[in-house]
Amino acid sequence: MRKNWADTQHFRSLIRNSNVICRDNPLTECVLNKSGSFDFNFLRAIEVYATFVETRHVTRAAELLGMSQSAVSQHLKNLETALETTLIERSIRPVQLTKAGVSLHHHAIAILGEVEQLRADVRRADSAPLPLLRIAMLASIATTLAPSLAVIAREAFKIPEVRLFTGLASDHQDLLRSRRADLAVTSDAFFGIEGLTRHPILTEQYLLVTPRGHAGPFEDLSSLTKELPLVRFSRETAVGMRIDQHLRRVRLELPRTIEGDRSSVVMAPVAAGIGFALMTPTLLIDGIAEGMQVDVRKLPIPGFTREITLVARERDLDDLPSVIAERSAEVLSTAIEDNLPDLPQGSYWRTDRSRNAATCANPHHK
Repeated sequence: MRKNWADTQHFRSLIRNSNVICRDNPLTECVLNKSGSFDFNFLRAIEVYATFVETRHVTRAAELLGMSQSAVSQHLKNLETALETTLIERSIRPVQLTKAGVSLHHHAIAILGEVEQLRADVRRADSAPLPLLRIAMLASIATTLAPSLAVIAREAFKIPEVRLFTGLASDHQDLLRSRRADLAVTSDAFFGIEGLTRHPILTEQYLLVTPRGHAGPFEDLSSLTKELPLVRFSRETAVGMRIDQHLRRVRLELPRTIEGDRSSVVMAPVAAGIGFALMTPTLLIDGIAEGMQVDVRKLPIPGFTREITLVARERDLDDLPSVIAERSAEVLSTAIEDNLPDLPQGSYWRTDRSRNAATCANPHHK
C-alpha cells in the first residue's frame, strides 16, 4: 500500500530520520536499504526534480544541469520508487504534477534553500572567500559589463573563479531557479520566484531608431512603415514581448517583416537602411561599438521603458550584489554617454536616483 507522501509531517519525518547515501554512479538503482536510508544521491535527485518542475521538460532540465537526459529520467524514477508514489502525470502534455508531486516540489525548494544557507553560513564562519561566483547577464550589455564585474569579484571580494553567462531574461530565470547562477543582471525582476533579492540598476526609455539621414516621416509610425518596415525583436524575447504589448496598448498594428533575437541583429538592418526599430540605449551600445550608424529620436507615441535589475539569491552573498549593482549602473551610464552623446533628454536614468539628476545632460537632442 502506497504511503501518502503529500502528508507534510510524514515527509519531514522521513527526511529527518534518513541518512542519505551518495553513490558515484547517478544511475544507481533507487531503493530504501534495511536501515531506512536512501541508496542514491537524494539531494542531487531533489535538485534534478526541482529543475524539471520549473522547466517541465527533461531535455531542458538536462541542459541546465549539465547531465544526460537518461540521468535526469533516472533521478525522477529514483524519487518515485523511494517515495512509493507517482510524482509526475506523464500521460498529459504538457506534463503535470500529481498532488504528491506538488507537495514534494514545495519541500524541494525549502531543502535546496537550506542547503545553500548551510554553505553560506559555513563559509562565513570560516571567513573564507567565496570560491566561485556565477554571473548571468543580458547579451546586449555583457561585453560592456563583463570586465568590470570580473575585476570587482576578483580584486574587491577575492573570489578566485568567476563564470559569466549571457542570454535572454528567460535564460536567467532558469539559471537562478536551478541554482546554476548566483546573480543575474537582467530585464526581469522575477517577482514570481521566492528567495531572491533585487537591486535596481537603470531605467531606460524605448526610442525610435532609424537609418542615418533618413527623411521620415517620424511623427507617425504607421506612415513610417509605408517607407520602412519595423525590425522587431522576436516574440520569444522579453524585449519583443514588451514592444508587442505596448503597440497593442496604443492600438498600432504594424506588419511583421524582419525579426531578430539579439540587439545587434535587430540594429543591423536599420544601419543598412532597410528598416527602423524600437530600442533602448543599452540595446544600442554593441551596435554603435561595431560601427553601425543610426539616428535616434523620441517615440511619436506614448513612451514606455525597460528596467535593468540585479537579481541575486537571498542571504548567500552578503553585500556583494549591492556593490555589483552600483558598479553596473556606473559602467552602463558611462557607456551610454560615451557611445550615444546625442540621445534625447531623459532617455535613461539611474533607478536609485532622481530622473533629472541621472539623465543625459546633453541639451542638443533630436
